[in-house]
Amino acid sequence: MHTAKRKALIIGGGLGGLTAALSLHRRGWRVEVFEQALQLREVGSGLMLSPNAMSVLVGLGLRHAVERGVVVTQAEMCSWRGTALMKVRTEELPCEGAPPVLFHRAAVHGVLSEALGEGIPVHLGARLARFEEDGSGVVAHFEDGREARGDVLVGADGLRSVVRAQLHPGERLRYAGQPCWRGLARGFEHPGLPRGMLRETQGSGARFGMGHVREDVVYWFAVADWPEGQPVPGGDKAFLQEIFRTAHAPIPQLIAATDEADLLRNDLLDRLPIEQWGRGRVTLLGDAAHPMMPNLGQGACSAIEDGGVLAQVLSGTEDLERGLRDYEARRRERTAWLQQTSWRFGVIAQWKHPLAVWMREQSIRLAPASVMRRQYEQLWGWRLEADR
Repeated sequence: MHTAKRKALIIGGGLGGLTAALSLHRRGWRVEVFEQALQLREVGSGLMLSPNAMSVLVGLGLRHAVERGVVVTQAEMCSWRGTALMKVRTEELPCEGAPPVLFHRAAVHGVLSEALGEGIPVHLGARLARFEEDGSGVVAHFEDGREARGDVLVGADGLRSVVRAQLHPGERLRYAGQPCWRGLARGFEHPGLPRGMLRETQGSGARFGMGHVREDVVYWFAVADWPEGQPVPGGDKAFLQEIFRTAHAPIPQLIAATDEADLLRNDLLDRLPIEQWGRGRVTLLGDAAHPMMPNLGQGACSAIEDGGVLAQVLSGTEDLERGLRDYEARRRERTAWLQQTSWRFGVIAQWKHPLAVWMREQSIRLAPASVMRRQYEQLWGWRLEADR
């Protein structure tokens, strides 16, 4: 394959876009990344990369990324009172040399950014206006007048993708009914939250998750019902302190220990799965293709998976348009399942009626270990196919 002459334009410098850029570059492609922000950095808080995503990074020679996070050794699902309804040791799950790791989002982004080196140009402040195809490739037009030509264009530009809007005009986002607040508690210590523990607590219309992303930093998230885009009374921190006032330790303590500057709020939005992602020499990746609720921890992971599959498929074909459709076909079923399952999980996790909450807790508590393992295998057992 004459991949050295091929060029990919990656629109978006997030985790999925950088993974695609690095994966294609390692397979002989010329790649340029276009990021609308003025700095190449990942905003946000914490995230977990499960073994399916970690295996892609390991395959790119980035095993050392593990050192920038905290390996998850155990996970718990708890009631509001702190009763452990489910306990899992990750050593019993399908990790295969790529453990689940809790990171600060910027740490993962930093590993990928450093790996780009000088061989992959990254253009900042590049806000895409539109793209167009001609007989020999794709041209990207940016708002500041810049243009770029490539053999393919990959829209990795997130939930409100400009690339997707041109491909599928008029789509609407779907609001889950809740914002998600994400916080970092620095220097926080509590005997009830050992390093390596990932814990989620579900109550009545509210839930909370937590775990260390560094030795001295705890990441947490909180979800509670609230109208889209509306401010909460008293400010975010005071609102959460009231919502979680009666929750088990160390939830109230974590919120109290978090500086307002380390607290973010994002309304939870996704889209319904679609059958056709791209057309011609243009495709989508990550949240631009399949935005999903964060309930399964697979948003960033599936974007990283996309990047690995895209590079593998494109580097194995001379027909680039067919290669893009093959990439989409390989990813569509899994990502649609993740979108739908994550939405359903969120609906159940936000149940409010006392009887519904009791039924949810009993179903978690009584679920056989074999069922839980199969669920984790569906989520974590994905691996990039070996090159044939």
